[in-house]
Amino acid sequence: MRTTVAIGLVLVVAGAVAMVLQLTGVFTETVGLDLGLVELEASREQRLPWLPWAALAAVLLGVFLMVSGRRG
Repeated sequence: MRTTVAIGLVLVVAGAVAMVLQLTGVFTETVGLDLGLVELEASREQRLPWLPWAALAAVLLGVFLMVSGRRG
């Protein structure tokens, strides 16, 4: 396997994993406060606005590297 094809494959896999993480909402922030008998906990889902664009760019660049590596 050529180096460019391997790098392209890694980029495609990394981009796909980033897309799945963004869609499943893995990025959450939890804050807790303990006041003796009362315990308060708040959780919110955090969206990274650049993650879908970075994942798409990684997948497209990976596909380009895989195709160009197999032609040459």
